[in-house]
Amino acid sequence: MDYKFSHIGIPTTEEKNWDGFYEPGKIHYTEFDKDQYNIEWLKFDADSPMPELMRTIPHVAYFVDNMEDALQGKDILVDTFSPGEGVRVAFIEHNGAPVEFMEIKPQHT
Repeated sequence: MDYKFSHIGIPTTEEKNWDGFYEPGKIHYTEFDKDQYNIEWLKFDADSPMPELMRTIPHVAYFVDNMEDALQGKDILVDTFSPGEGVRVAFIEHNGAPVEFMEIKPQHT
């Protein structure tokens, strides 16, 4: 499996200039690709359904070519979901920390 670094996600309780809100997870976020160090800030609403591990511990994220292959035999923290068109995301637990896998499919126009 080829893992290509994408970003680091850091939970916070501070207000930032949020780029978006993911309603199903009740997550406010900044766009990591706008940050020179690929940092994504995350703020979870009090009623967020996301696991405590994600809400309290920073995660590292990797691009993967095939989500199913990447998840094979892993301890899944958050099942695969699509936060946007052509994007699939899942979180695993690795040595007590969350790790994000991102699969990006090219858009056909």
